[in-house]
Amino acid sequence: MPMRSTARGGALRSAMVGIGVAASIVAAGCTTSTVADDAPHAAETVATETDSATAVADARVTRYADALAEGGFPEVVPRSTLFALADGVCRQSAAGTPDSTILEHLRSVGAYGASLSGGTLTPEAATQLLLDRARSAFC
Repeated sequence: MPMRSTARGGALRSAMVGIGVAASIVAAGCTTSTVADDAPHAAETVATETDSATAVADARVTRYADALAEGGFPEVVPRSTLFALADGVCRQSAAGTPDSTILEHLRSVGAYGASLSGGTLTPEAATQLLLDRARSAFC
């Protein structure tokens, strides 16, 4: 059985925890409640709006994933997590959160991507790429 580097294993665990925390934070901030209309067409309207919103979100995530790949970030982060990260960047940026704080939230995912980039990216460069490309390709 091949031995794994303890540092790489630790980075992977740290990144996965960071991804989970980031997704939880974004998910908690994105919850909304909807009021159902008693009219018979309400369910159809909600379904159409949900399908439309999903299509827009998918297109935005695809643009973000493509922009990251062009920058050398490996395709190792699930699309749902990319959505959560990019949406969080957009929301935090709109709220006036300093870049240093946003970068801190992205650091574990950036380090994870850098560790799998074959030396193409440093953790700092990968983290900055996550921020910059979210703003240019997602927000």
